[in-house]
Amino acid sequence: MKTWLVLLATVVGTSGCYDPATFVYGKSLDDLTLQFHGPDEGIYPDQSVLEDPNNPFAGTPPGEETKWVIESGASSVAGFYAWATLLARAPGGEAQFYVGGNLLGVYQSGLAPQEVLPQVREQAIRAYQSVLDNFPEAVTYDASGTIAYELVTPAYKGIVEMGGTVKGGWVLLSTANGQERAVKP
Repeated sequence: MKTWLVLLATVVGTSGCYDPATFVYGKSLDDLTLQFHGPDEGIYPDQSVLEDPNNPFAGTPPGEETKWVIESGASSVAGFYAWATLLARAPGGEAQFYVGGNLLGVYQSGLAPQEVLPQVREQAIRAYQSVLDNFPEAVTYDASGTIAYELVTPAYKGIVEMGGTVKGGWVLLSTANGQERAVKP
């Protein structure tokens, strides 16, 4: 199934009435290939993703519902561009975490040129480390939007999964109920 970027623009006339909606169809999100526009693209506080000619969201970021549609149904490259755009426009740990997750997906699936994959791996590690360094209180929510999940533990595990070294004194401990939790003593 093809995923398409669709932008809906509604024009308000001088009389205050709405003209019929105009649809603008963009690029397919299925065929994107990741090519970094800057050395820190997708890592807070970098803004280069907003100037990246490969970014289909540079001019119009995805909305609150659309970001989840992209996350669940589009490629990891489209997910990277969506979340990196959101991170650049409104910095937050959830966006930084999903940048890391999508970079991990790009790396594991080989969705970047072979010579770029080592940089993708490093960027994924840096994205997860940025969650720990800059957004340690960050959470994401379940599908109902009511149950919060902390992101430092999966960010910590993402760094380890990518073969990186967690920095900043973070450690992984077992809680009383046997769950693992990243903490900074």
